[in-house]
Amino acid sequence: MNQDIMELKMRGCCCSQIIMELGLKNLEKKNPDLVAAMAGLCNGLWLGKTCGILSAAICLFYLADPEHAGKYAGELCEWFEETFEHTDCDDLANDNPLIKVEKCPMMIEATFTKISELLDWDI
Repeated sequence: MNQDIMELKMRGCCCSQIIMELGLKNLEKKNPDLVAAMAGLCNGLWLGKTCGILSAAICLFYLADPEHAGKYAGELCEWFEETFEHTDCDDLANDNPLIKVEKCPMMIEATFTKISELLDWDI
């Protein structure tokens, strides 16, 4: 697993906060209030709905490149569903919170790689 992801996880950041923190780092920005607010997207909006990794990625697109964000969002959503088979947190975790410990960090890393590809970032 990516060292940055592991460090952020150890600091107590959830999936959506990690995606935004990684994105801000690539944009050479800091915004602790934004990162804190991203907690609202964790665990599928705290309802097991749309995965926080996916929703945070779309927020990041609008921060990084608002002009093309809609296009990137569509491409990422399609890729995400093809890659992970679902977009809802509960479905991704098969209603088993222990699966999140293994699966979510891998999904964060894969999704951030895809985000970087779409935004043409070197990571």
